[in-house]
Amino acid sequence: MDKKEIRKEIAILINSIKEHSDNIGEKEHIPQLELELILSKIEKLYKKSIVFNFLNSEKDSMQTKVEAKKAEPVPMAETKTEIKADSLPPSNLFGEEVVVPEKKVEKKSEKKEIKQQPEEKEPVINIKKPAITDIRAAIGINDKFRFANELFKGNIQEYEIAVSQLNNAETLDSAMEYFMNIQQLYNWDNEHECVKSLYDIVERRYV
Repeated sequence: MDKKEIRKEIAILINSIKEHSDNIGEKEHIPQLELELILSKIEKLYKKSIVFNFLNSEKDSMQTKVEAKKAEPVPMAETKTEIKADSLPPSNLFGEEVVVPEKKVEKKSEKKEIKQQPEEKEPVINIKKPAITDIRAAIGINDKFRFANELFKGNIQEYEIAVSQLNNAETLDSAMEYFMNIQQLYNWDNEHECVKSLYDIVERRYV
């Protein structure tokens, strides 16, 4: 993994944790989902820092080895020319060179290749779904309870907090980062129908 990318991820995690800290402020009651997300990001920051430290020390070690290798003298390779007996022209008993008749190579009749014309493909029409301005309004009452039951283990309060955070994100990147955090927290399956539906709604919010 690239060292610069890990350093960038560490900076993003630090800023994200700071945003959570600013949002909490002096609130008496902090939602459980908010606390779990903070802990998840702190754990991720810890792991990324360990990897960054390993790559940093490994790079210094490799640079030292390269410098030591450059200092070693390079031995000159000896080149030997071998003459194989097969490469010499054949000779008879009197030492005269024997002329070997050339073999006639029969020319094969060239086969004409028939080029097949490519089949015409029908143009694919992509139908884009309309953008939305409010995630809450875009989710119907049936989908609301379906998302809460299947994605948030039946906890309607945690569902409301997550939708509010997704709806109030500044950019699509920050919304998707929050989406992936709660996806890891609840161990969602990417192929689950509800996960795909919610992802689609969030994406249309920031088109």
